[in-house]
Amino acid sequence: MIQVAQVALVIYGVLLIVGGVMGKVKGNSSASLVAGGLTGVAALSGFWQSLSDPLLGFMVGAMVGLLLTGIFVSRFARSRQFMPAGLILLMSLIVGLLCMLARQEVEASLNAPEVRVTKKAESNPVRFRPHFERSVT
Repeated sequence: MIQVAQVALVIYGVLLIVGGVMGKVKGNSSASLVAGGLTGVAALSGFWQSLSDPLLGFMVGAMVGLLLTGIFVSRFARSRQFMPAGLILLMSLIVGLLCMLARQEVEASLNAPEVRVTKKAESNPVRFRPHFERSVT
């Protein structure tokens, strides 16, 4: 799950940047360029951070994804068009959930108790006798 979330963050970040550039080229929207660039860089920085500190990196990725989910829910509700609002809404929701699940997986692995396996036969010189042996009288 961790690697899936990292790959999703990279693809998501690149697509946000490309979408911002397309918004500038097609619609002459400087706001799309700035918003797409900033959120794309934030998603890519979440990926980069997840390589060294997965808890923080996936938190950043989840925050970007869920923030954009909230924004694009209202835009999709107003426009009822899948492109671009519905697509970004769907991508943002998926990436936000993936990052949250990956973060939970990292937390679980950090909080898991350490298990040590020792060879009891080496520390105990008494020979093991199965309980089903019968003594002969």
